[in-house]
Amino acid sequence: MIQPLKKEPSIWTLCWVDLNEPLPIESDFFLPTILLLVGPEFEPLAPPEVCTELDQIHAEDWMSRAFDELGVPERLHIWKADEWNVADWKIFAHDWKTKIRFVKPLPHEARLHSQIGTAGKIATTRNEGVPMEQISMGLFRNTAHLHSMSKRRSTLLHAATLDPENTEAWVELADMEFQVGNYTRSLDIAVYLEKMGESLFHRNDVDWWKNQATRPFMRALLVKMLCQWHLGNISEAYGAAKLLLSCNQDDPLGVRFFMPLFLLLIEEYEEATAFFDFYSQRYPEDVTNAWLSYAWAFILGLQGDEAMARKKYREGMLANIYIAPRLLDERPPPENIFHPTDHDEVLSAHEFVGAFGGLWDRDVAAMRTLRETHEEIRPALAKLIAYRTSVAQQMSQSYDSERRAKLAILPDMDAAIIKKILEATDEGT
Repeated sequence: MIQPLKKEPSIWTLCWVDLNEPLPIESDFFLPTILLLVGPEFEPLAPPEVCTELDQIHAEDWMSRAFDELGVPERLHIWKADEWNVADWKIFAHDWKTKIRFVKPLPHEARLHSQIGTAGKIATTRNEGVPMEQISMGLFRNTAHLHSMSKRRSTLLHAATLDPENTEAWVELADMEFQVGNYTRSLDIAVYLEKMGESLFHRNDVDWWKNQATRPFMRALLVKMLCQWHLGNISEAYGAAKLLLSCNQDDPLGVRFFMPLFLLLIEEYEEATAFFDFYSQRYPEDVTNAWLSYAWAFILGLQGDEAMARKKYREGMLANIYIAPRLLDERPPPENIFHPTDHDEVLSAHEFVGAFGGLWDRDVAAMRTLRETHEEIRPALAKLIAYRTSVAQQMSQSYDSERRAKLAILPDMDAAIIKKILEATDEGT
């Protein structure tokens, strides 16, 4: 009996290539990503699509138009990418009644470049006569519109390569490397920027921070401080913070909240005491910062001023309700409550205890004072947590004509409650 020939399933592939030739977009520039839809022999099935980055919605819309025009394959292979939402692609496949599979991109892009032809020549032609500095800044500005982290990194690096003096691109790249934990690479960039602005640090006529051109250098010093801290080089971290504060004592980047903790870690207790003397005079009406309050309480304890140490501990406990339970190895309060600021959230407590918790572990007296103070203020903390829980429960999506006004006053109401608690506990001591 003659058997019918088996028909090979139609398999299409969605792939792409990133080009390094900037293209203009309005008054800026971008590094194009070219989407390609190819058949089993790598033959193009549709005209390439030029995008600013891998964007799932854009890609799905483009694929839908291609399917409307060309039909639907039995199988669709999609190159893997961090930018893709796998669940959404499966919904796309279900809607179009095709099978989907994610595959690794090819190890090289030479063939893709040949498929898209003269895209690089077009970009070069369009950019003729445009200064490299202008293209560099255009690339930097366009990163604000990018969602893909890999695309942002490559765009910033390209901008910095085109113009090595593009300080804004360099400091954004340093910050990005820090955020993903590449501390050594981030530190290298920060040091490069510090050297670039070295002459400014020896002048007395520089209007730090108010002059926009100085901000990348200040931010680079902050990145240097954070990297040295995370790399365990505490003295170097303190040195960067001290230089920053000398540039602008208004401290727009908040290094004053780190400095006494660095001094405590390297056991420079006299210098930490001197810092708080300076702090009291320079920042008399400063906002309460939990990290600073705990450091201050620790120093006061070393000085034997237990009453003031307890006062500062209470301030810190109310500024962040999660730090004390973590230091005391107790069950922390719930997280799904109202938080007036991000400094009150659990992530800040986790970072603080991970970096500085050892101070209390090695000082029995400090741990005892902390524990006793926390026990004394526990009822007031319970009331504050109950209030914040009720606020979170009331913050629904129901229509309320006064919703915006109510939300606006929540931080002030929370601050008033904390002030009342502190006044009551201070009177009782």
